[in-house]
Amino acid sequence: MIRVLIRTTLTAVAIAALPALGAAQTIPKTKGPTRTIGLFDFLCLKQLPDLNGIERAAGFGEFDQLTGEDLAPYAPPVPTDKLFAWRYHDHGEQFILTASQAKPDDEFKKKMPAFANATNTACSLLVPSAKPDPLLGELTRVMGRAADQSWQEGPMRVYTWTHQRPDALSYVHYYAPENAGAKAVLRASVFVRK
Repeated sequence: MIRVLIRTTLTAVAIAALPALGAAQTIPKTKGPTRTIGLFDFLCLKQLPDLNGIERAAGFGEFDQLTGEDLAPYAPPVPTDKLFAWRYHDHGEQFILTASQAKPDDEFKKKMPAFANATNTACSLLVPSAKPDPLLGELTRVMGRAADQSWQEGPMRVYTWTHQRPDALSYVHYYAPENAGAKAVLRASVFVRK
């Protein structure tokens, strides 16, 4: 009973920390940026910080779970307690869904000491990209505001939206490749304080 109450409380905290993405939003059936952002919302944003929820959402489709050497390229640069990835195809294009859970790294702890003991649950969707970029406009519309920050990171332009409460901190990042054909990355992460 206490576990259920704690999980319900953590889920409510994390959902409140994530930007609202239209509760009644449905995923369009036609290919395009609205469908891609809708999939990101369903697979990642609506599930965080529930790692099991991401696994269940991946189970709704014809997703192939990646393991062993196939999983290794999707490991984040910081050590994880749990890491999952799935490959699926939508309208003839390949997508990769990843989910992980980890403790904050030392760099994050220095920047955000209030969340040094938090648990970070993250979810990413690697998607095909095109030029001009159709996803940024749709993500900005759905987030309800322009990105809080933007910077260049190698061959990617990164856009980030942040929301902080005393007990949770969330980020939504969009990594937009400069070159058409490279994979774009939609990533959401929630740090929940213990």
